[in-house]
Amino acid sequence: MKKLFYFLMVLMTVSFFVTSCDKDDEPEVKKATIGAQDNGSAGGFYSVSENKVYTMDAAAQNPGVIDILCFYEAEGGNNIAIASPGTGIDGIFTGNSAPENWTTQNTTYFTKTTLTTDQFDALEETDQLIVNSYDTANAFRKAKDLQVDDIYAFKTQVEAYGLFKVTEVVQGADGSVAFEVKVKK
Repeated sequence: MKKLFYFLMVLMTVSFFVTSCDKDDEPEVKKATIGAQDNGSAGGFYSVSENKVYTMDAAAQNPGVIDILCFYEAEGGNNIAIASPGTGIDGIFTGNSAPENWTTQNTTYFTKTTLTTDQFDALEETDQLIVNSYDTANAFRKAKDLQVDDIYAFKTQVEAYGLFKVTEVVQGADGSVAFEVKVKK
């Protein structure tokens, strides 16, 4: 009986350490889905520092943390696009909580990269390539006509550098974009 007890104790201890090591070895994958202006199920505003999605009303209550928003506009080829409150987009969002009415409007800049999805997936949040992928000379205040597997570098108002990989796009004013994010630590 003692041998069975000791065997079970050793087995439980080993499985605890194996399980713990597996979780420690895998970096946290930050994912978000943000909706366009008429999407009723997904918030359309994202905070990079909090890795959190907000509805427009909630974002309007704390605009200083909002770095990215999603919108749809067929004219001009924007389609599903992301920008930031400081981009100056008006007439798309309506009501008192619309970003154009916020007292704080952070600006985030985006550059499309040539990174492959495999390169993105292999990056750790400590890798300098995250910062080096941002191209100041080719930075824009929006990333438009997003497609699955597009990889963009970005720099927020507070100079946080990151990359996002588009994983899903649903076109339309009620559409959305899903992405994975890696922010330089």
